Amino acid sequence: MIKDVHYSSQIDRRLRSFVIAGDYGGLIELLDSLSHSQFRTAVYMLGERYALELSSDNFWSLFTLLFQNDAKAFLVTMLKALAQRMEKGDVSISDDGFMQLCKMMNSVDRQKTLSFILPYLNNEEQVRYLFQRFSMEAYEWIPFLIKVNSLPCAFVLFSSLRYIEHERDYLVRVAYFLMKRGDGLAFNLASLIKAYFGLDELKGTFSLQLKPFELARLETSYKAFCEKMS
Repeated sequence: MIKDVHYSSQIDRRLRSFVIAGDYGGLIELLDSLSHSQFRTAVYMLGERYALELSSDNFWSLFTLLFQNDAKAFLVTMLKALAQRMEKGDVSISDDGFMQLCKMMNSVDRQKTLSFILPYLNNEEQVRYLFQRFSMEAYEWIPFLIKVNSLPCAFVLFSSLRYIEHERDYLVRVAYFLMKRGDGLAFNLASLIKAYFGLDELKGTFSLQLKPFELARLETSYKAFCEKMS
């Protein structure tokens, strides 16, 4: 098995001249001229080095160019760089660059983007904003949200379930999936779902006990939700 090489000084010199000059047309020509192994090294270097060093505007320009040229090769690599930069606070999903990228993505690209970015969002407004960028309905958010161990995603998941509260079997399946996920937040959320929707058929041992007046607060207050769930 051939091991991927994440750095090459020779490729670094060639990449740097184009990236620093902002000559992205020349960069694409260079990438097209590389062997398969050299190309894979270049992909790592662009995502793990250059994408983290550029200004925010140049980052989005590079991301867009690489995505348009070869989404299959570059999307995940650049999403990883985006997640790191979001943690530092120097780029945001509200940037124009991200909104332009969203317009170019197909359904598979969107799924990858949601899976990578959702865990890094800091509040429920950001979670809703991300889904809205893809013009998704609230009930379509659920398959993505149930996989993420974060308070913002948990709150939006709970809010989204209220749109399908008549689909009792589906609510039970969601709660069981959360229990299978196994983390503390997932179990607390499953307990909340059971109490709020009256799912007596949901079997399990839950440490979180909720009174009726608490349920009303949790559905309307993100702060109250976080205090109870964490």
